Amino acid sequence: MENAVAEKTVIPGRASIILVSYNSLSGTTAPCLESVFANTDYPDYEVIVVDNNSSDGTPGYLRELAGREPRLKPILNSVNRGFAGGNNDGLKVATGEFLVLLNNDTQVGRGWLTELVRPLREDPTAGLVGPVSNATGNEQEVWVESASPKEILGQGALWVGTGRSEAVSMERLCFFCVATRRDVVERVGGLDEAYGLGFYEDDDYCLRVRRAGFTLLLNENVFIYHRGSGSFSAMPGTTKKLLKANRKLLERKFGIRRYRTTHPRERHLELIAQALQRLASGQDDTTLYRVENRLKKAELLRPRGFWKRLRFDYQLKSLKRKLAGCRVDLTEGV
Repeated sequence: MENAVAEKTVIPGRASIILVSYNSLSGTTAPCLESVFANTDYPDYEVIVVDNNSSDGTPGYLRELAGREPRLKPILNSVNRGFAGGNNDGLKVATGEFLVLLNNDTQVGRGWLTELVRPLREDPTAGLVGPVSNATGNEQEVWVESASPKEILGQGALWVGTGRSEAVSMERLCFFCVATRRDVVERVGGLDEAYGLGFYEDDDYCLRVRRAGFTLLLNENVFIYHRGSGSFSAMPGTTKKLLKANRKLLERKFGIRRYRTTHPRERHLELIAQALQRLASGQDDTTLYRVENRLKKAELLRPRGFWKRLRFDYQLKSLKRKLAGCRVDLTEGV
């Protein structure tokens, strides 16, 4: 995993956005790129799309779009290099100080990139930064009630517009959208291509970044729409096999007997408690809306087991009482 990033002149402040595509042009790749070019107000950025040998017209679309959009750099692979391999191909030609891996089944909102890289700019110990979303499988996922991308992005804009929070420390980040700095990649290396087409390469990278002494941060001031399984929906038969094989690969690589991360419902409760504490102390502009949103998400993850459910319900009631107290304090102007 040497030479993960290009040995060329790096443009300070530039952000390189890297997408990997495999078919699903009209369903994911085209809408994603349209949203990126329409909603990115960052002053200097490039978009690198690595296509893994799509057969649905994606290569032609990328060539045509690159002719009209000078910030787009397509890389057309003759084989499917997988998620890790495709992103590594993009990293090798990237010229930015900030590097963003963005799934092609996402859509972004106005101002997303400027805010996403802010913690990386301000904190040299920050190694990876991720946003909140509607579909992630961990505590980055917040509650939404809409179905269409446009409606979900509208709810995401409401989340972002209701306040500002300090970035919070994370155990792992999902790589549907993650930002890093060039110095981090130079130290840690690229994604491990031993994971093949995908799954657990993001867990692997998070472990490596943390072991290198960097922190993982969740920036709750950025919301990204994520469709989920944009490429793997075309290959459902491979999903279970990849998950099982790659989990074992990760465990062997890091000497972990059984790889586990904190359950999202527990992390939601932790984040709610932290937000209520900050809100009560006036440390930042965390809002009741965000707390109430996470409460809804946590309730959807209520455990089935009796003792786990009993403990969870106790924690939830305690947080709701604290939330009620915050409401009273805010009403009274405290």
